[in-house]
Amino acid sequence: MEVLGVLAALLATLAVLVVPGLPAVLALRLRPLTGVAVLAPVSLLLIAISAELGHQLGIRWTGLSPLVLGLLLGAGLLLVGRRRAAAPAPSPRAPSHPSLSPPAPSHPSLSPPAPSHPAPSSAKAAADPAVAPSPELAGVRALLAGRRGAALAILGGLVIGCGVLLARALTMMGSVGALSQTYDNVFHLNAIRHILRAGDGSAWVVGGMTALPGEAVYYPALWHQAVSLAVQLSGQEIILVSNLMMLVVGVLVWPLALVALVRTTTSSGPLGWMAAGALAGVSGAFPLSLMSWGIVLPYLLSLVLMPLVVMVVVHLAGLAPESAQRLSTLQLVVLLPAVCLAAALAHPQGVFVGIVLGLPILAWATLVRARDLIAGVPGSVRRLLPLVVMTVGGGAIAWQVWQRARPPQSSAVWEPNASWREAIGQVGSLSPNGAPTWLPLGVVMLVGLLVVLVRTRSRWLVASWLAAAALSVAARATPVGDLRYLLTGGWYSDTFRIAAIVPVVAIPVLAVGIDALGRWVAEHLPARRGAIAPGTSRSASALVGPTAAALPVAGVLGVLGVLALAQLSPATRANLDYLAVDWHSDALLTADEHTLLEQLPDVVPEDAVIATNAWNGSSLAYAISDRPVLNTYMGFSAEPEVHLLNGRLDEAQTNPEVCDAAEQLHVDYALDFGAQELHGRSATYTGLNEISESGAAEVVLQVGDAKLLRMLPCRGVDGSMTS
Repeated sequence: MEVLGVLAALLATLAVLVVPGLPAVLALRLRPLTGVAVLAPVSLLLIAISAELGHQLGIRWTGLSPLVLGLLLGAGLLLVGRRRAAAPAPSPRAPSHPSLSPPAPSHPSLSPPAPSHPAPSSAKAAADPAVAPSPELAGVRALLAGRRGAALAILGGLVIGCGVLLARALTMMGSVGALSQTYDNVFHLNAIRHILRAGDGSAWVVGGMTALPGEAVYYPALWHQAVSLAVQLSGQEIILVSNLMMLVVGVLVWPLALVALVRTTTSSGPLGWMAAGALAGVSGAFPLSLMSWGIVLPYLLSLVLMPLVVMVVVHLAGLAPESAQRLSTLQLVVLLPAVCLAAALAHPQGVFVGIVLGLPILAWATLVRARDLIAGVPGSVRRLLPLVVMTVGGGAIAWQVWQRARPPQSSAVWEPNASWREAIGQVGSLSPNGAPTWLPLGVVMLVGLLVVLVRTRSRWLVASWLAAAALSVAARATPVGDLRYLLTGGWYSDTFRIAAIVPVVAIPVLAVGIDALGRWVAEHLPARRGAIAPGTSRSASALVGPTAAALPVAGVLGVLGVLALAQLSPATRANLDYLAVDWHSDALLTADEHTLLEQLPDVVPEDAVIATNAWNGSSLAYAISDRPVLNTYMGFSAEPEVHLLNGRLDEAQTNPEVCDAAEQLHVDYALDFGAQELHGRSATYTGLNEISESGAAEVVLQVGDAKLLRMLPCRGVDGSMTS
């Protein structure tokens, strides 16, 4: 594989996820980290909208459509921003969105306890050498308090997290050009080709790929729309671009979203920001599992955006602390629908995930406001009423969605795979689906939860984690029946998909907990070991500077220790071995078959239809060879003539009806990839199994046992010969 080709595909992928949304993000004047993190969902939403607008207006699908839409949105937001800036400034007493201001720190049960040894004031510290910070500590504090220190912490965490995820993903895949040998991948790759050939990115065009003419249905096509634009822009193969999109989304967008969540919605410092990025790959449950299982790429895309969904919900609930990072009213009004719609359009199951993670946050915020009201905090009623409406109304809507938007119970086919005790241990230790419990990481997770609960004001994280964890335990252990369907039916009761939800909030819990623990150590250790009492020797007092200055280093080492603990987990090893099978096998397409498909365009004309069998990989001629095929996927609706050819194409020389059907559907070629099929199936389409020996076609290209055949002239019902 040429390096320049990979680089072109990578740059095109980044452009698709960045350029459409850039004007709007710049117009919103977001803080740098938040702006970079939300570029992907804003761009993706513009891509989805422009695809449907182009479909309705008859505009051919290219990257210009989302770009123009993005420029228009950016111009509109810029105009609104200027008008707001020109308006009279609000009263200093009014917060950016007063009905959703942060909780008052008046309730000990809902706020962190005061330290047992209050820190002296800066004036006293300067006057008293016994408590004055050492030059080394002062330098460290100055670095961490400044922009350079913040950027260093964030970038350091991202480098670690992205590096770990990339290394593990590439180890699993083998190479960036590898083919995921999975059932769903046939659809995803062919759907991208379908968009490109149709020149139309509509979700109904994608849904119509496997439907009868005029019976197209909606299919969540945001993934395919984005990849198709990157293919157009780079000119590279679909498999390569799809893999790079998967890597960019899972390895870069995901850690960025986690850091943005922790940075904007908690009071964590640099250690917490660094930990959020560095621990992005701490659990194999996500994103790595969804880079192989299925392969459910649209759902992967939806979950990657979920930390940003949590971020905007926390701001909506007024739980984000007052800081320069907090979203303004205009920013929230734009980003709330943009992020949530992008996650929902990527995959409808993102709506269910949003319910599980978002409703507990609204409920917690309502509890905080109710306590404020009981305590007589001024303005409590004004803050409480909107939250009550949102929580009750949101809960009612969520229940209706939960009940009505689920797939039918017959689709909830995945069964439990653990006992209740095993499920609790697996979820508590962040083990992927079906992987063993890893007690050391479970202890770390428990400590993180307790620290967040006792030492921080980010307790809403615990509420959200409990909901996700309870759902994952239920998916792994609840017996098949109505209760299991009620709880997990929205995900087909698929334990892989549900297990992937937990890391969305578990990683922020760990990050905030590590930061809070580090602060506790910084408050207590120097005070107990470094204070210079009268008569203390200089050798003892020397402990103050080095000990305190080493705390940031110790914090970083602690984060790396947690990450190393996760990498040493037997659950991680078992999960990696399991996931690698779908990338390194030849269950769908052998090396010879892949080579033949790459050579096929040299032999087959562009408009010739090829009879194929999706179960043995030959239908990937659509995605790889850019040639129309009779069957694009394993599941489809088609005309009777298609089913006739699938079962009896080898009889074209002796059955006039088969001959006429082949002529009508322009089937000029056929692929014979043998009887072996995915999932242990064999010879599903009998019309292709003996076509090499039946005399209905002749071999025109062969690589190993893989054969491309050209249909021979045959006689139709009216006695005439086909060409």
